[in-house]
Amino acid sequence: MMMMSIQPVRLSLAGLVAVFFIYACQPKITQPGNTVKAEQVVSDGGDPDAAFEDSLMKVWSRSAGVWAPTRWKYNPERTRHFKLKHTKLEVSFNWQKQHLNGIATLTMQPYFFPQDSVILDAKGFDLHEIQLTGKINQPLGYSYDGNQIRIGLNKTYTRNEELTLRIRYTAKPNELQTQGSAAITDRRGLYFINPTGEEPNKPQQIWTQGETEASSCWFPTFDAPNVKTTQEIFITVDSAFVSLSNGRLISSKINKDGTRTDHWKHDKPHAPYLFMMAIGKYAVIKDKWRDKEVSYYVEPEYAPYARAIFGRTPEMMEFFSNLLDYPYPWDKYSQVVVRDFVSGAMENTSASVFMEQLQVDNRYLLDDNWDNIIAHELFHHWFGDLVTCESWANLPLNESFATYSEYLWQQHKYGQDAADEFWQNEWEQYLNESYTKREPLIRYYYREKEDMFDSHSYAKGGLILNMLRHILGDDAFFASLRLYLKKHQYGKAEIHDLRLAFEEVTGMDLNWFYDQWFMNPGHPELEVKHAYADGFLTVEVKQVHDTTYTPAVYRLPMMLDYWANGRKIRQKIEINQREQSFRFAVAQKPDAVLLDGETQLVGIIRHEKTVDEWMYQLKNADRMLARRKALDELQLMTNEAPGEDDDAAEAKLAAANEVLLAAVRQGLNDRTWQIRQMAVQVLESQEKLEESLIDKVQNMALNDEHSLVRASAVNALSGKINPSFFTNTMKDSSYTVLVNSLYAYANSGGEDAVSYVEQFEGVQNFLVVKTLAEFYSYFKVLGKYDWFVKTMARRNGYELNYMFNYFGSYLSEQPESVQLEGAKVLADYARRHSNYETRISAYGALVFIDEVPGVKALMEDVRKAEKDNRVLDYYRYMFNKNE
Repeated sequence: MMMMSIQPVRLSLAGLVAVFFIYACQPKITQPGNTVKAEQVVSDGGDPDAAFEDSLMKVWSRSAGVWAPTRWKYNPERTRHFKLKHTKLEVSFNWQKQHLNGIATLTMQPYFFPQDSVILDAKGFDLHEIQLTGKINQPLGYSYDGNQIRIGLNKTYTRNEELTLRIRYTAKPNELQTQGSAAITDRRGLYFINPTGEEPNKPQQIWTQGETEASSCWFPTFDAPNVKTTQEIFITVDSAFVSLSNGRLISSKINKDGTRTDHWKHDKPHAPYLFMMAIGKYAVIKDKWRDKEVSYYVEPEYAPYARAIFGRTPEMMEFFSNLLDYPYPWDKYSQVVVRDFVSGAMENTSASVFMEQLQVDNRYLLDDNWDNIIAHELFHHWFGDLVTCESWANLPLNESFATYSEYLWQQHKYGQDAADEFWQNEWEQYLNESYTKREPLIRYYYREKEDMFDSHSYAKGGLILNMLRHILGDDAFFASLRLYLKKHQYGKAEIHDLRLAFEEVTGMDLNWFYDQWFMNPGHPELEVKHAYADGFLTVEVKQVHDTTYTPAVYRLPMMLDYWANGRKIRQKIEINQREQSFRFAVAQKPDAVLLDGETQLVGIIRHEKTVDEWMYQLKNADRMLARRKALDELQLMTNEAPGEDDDAAEAKLAAANEVLLAAVRQGLNDRTWQIRQMAVQVLESQEKLEESLIDKVQNMALNDEHSLVRASAVNALSGKINPSFFTNTMKDSSYTVLVNSLYAYANSGGEDAVSYVEQFEGVQNFLVVKTLAEFYSYFKVLGKYDWFVKTMARRNGYELNYMFNYFGSYLSEQPESVQLEGAKVLADYARRHSNYETRISAYGALVFIDEVPGVKALMEDVRKAEKDNRVLDYYRYMFNKNE
């Protein structure tokens, strides 16, 4: 699954000098990033035999700071009393009540020990009948606590005997008292979207989301990742709807009442959390990989763009199948986009579900694509679906590999620079999290299952796999993955299974690697100095990280590069001591020294270098990340302006600026767009640009091959040239360049900026929509109330939260009658929206107009109607803060 914290293509608003007051934090230009996931149900419903572990919860000493790992209760693999051999479901729906009417037929067999009862996970059901099926169906007695059904069997069954249970039930997901997490915002398992058809801008849909243990919110099962079962499902819906589920569509039968029953069959075992349904009025675009169907389910208006969005899927399937020497193992591969999804995407076996943000037009795709999230869910079909983590403590066996697949695809399709850009984004994501949280990747002592769905399991885990690949080499790395998959196919695994596969292939003991990277928290921090004397280069390395919880000494194989006489020399070294020196005979003083020449270390390196050495690295390093690091360091060095106000200080400052400009000129001509963009962004902070740089940056704004470089060039010119230039860049095919141009025109004193903005009201791209909303809210443009209300009705997720903020600001300067009408709209969102963060955002926007008569009463009504503790905590915080 992909987490919710994705970042779509966005722009820097460049300060909006003297024109706009930016009241919302605006990110720099980025690309579609990675999302995350998680889940937890009403009740853990875990292994009854492990209940005593609850008493073991304790918190470690916090002497290492706020990031120190927290030791909660022990969470083992779920004990299996039965093998679930086959699951047959027959379902239909009551849209008005948002209920599922189901019959579940479960075939099972005792695992080893004899059993006289069965305990099934089933959350919030009405149970109508439970039978033991056979020649004669036999009713069975049961007890039910709302979370689990305990069924008494007619006899004690041994491990050689099968039994089949038939359960007739009604699932009522909207009546469950659940709340989600940061990664999966809800855990009802089954979702009805616009069930009564009252929302004109939203289609009617039904979809499911099972991870981690929410499938038991819509069918009874053993809801744990170490359970595998084959599956078939009969879905009865109105004939106007399309259905999708796991496996193959066996038949579609039109019923006498006008409904249709679709029979889907999945005859290879997989985990219950991977069961899925999606129902809606979709356009289905069919593709093919080898002899298997590949299909894309999108809303009809996006049918023309479906291949542009998803069309590289067959190529990905071929690449991954060959790389792993294990052909895609399932009957088909479908991808469906749904509304109001509770996470980024989900890898349901043979039928992945994606959030609605993937539905974009071709113009959006000029700036970037959704390849990463598509590759992520596809790779799960080997790592997660074929071989599943035996417990949520071992989640990195699913998510670290899926995240690393994004790197692999970028490297294969777009080259090493693109892969390095992805690596940097993942490293920054993990590093940001590490300031407040450092945990082992494999965590048995978590507080909740959702805690596993973080940047450790995703970003850090993927980076660690890349590091292991560098240590072993491609042949050994991928041979080990092939063995792991074949040994555990259609089953489960824990981290030691992965280690043993690598050891069996390589003949090496790799316990040291798995122990320091998977079983321990934190990352190494290195301080590096180098010197040249008497024909020798000496490199001194100190491991300076906090060792309270992290390994005292890391073992770090890596490459050391140095340049001498215009030639790069690469030395393989291993850092394995707290303080260590490396000595190399070199005929002359090196021009530059680079520790970790392959830029693969999951750690921090602080290396003292001169300006000349950083400049040489910027010009000559072959890896984009090494050149990026050099440009970063040169900018930091030159930003350290002297404090004294005298001639010497001014001269020093002038020299520093010359160094910076020399670095920028070098970066502007770099072969990779990432360095060019970074160099031009340095110029955004410059009050003035010399004529030669203005000409260069104008040319880049108009002609650079990459749209994000063009957009950054527009930002760098904002407020520094005649605004008429930006009317040309407004014609750019890229939405990002267009939007930056609108802001730059306003920043540069362009006349009637709003009239330029208004001509784009028909564009649905959110970059454009957000720009219009910001202009209208800042300038308090009259007559835009209806535009705001209609636009908000079409948005969801983070987009809607942005819109609330702009709408609240817009209302603050409108007539009182308009303010009160707008307050009612916001209050309705704050009461009714399914996403708790959206409800919070809508309520927060009411603060802009809380002095308007009647608004505070509306806000009080909203608070009284709320039942989600996360929202209630927000209300309590706001009141305490204001008091």
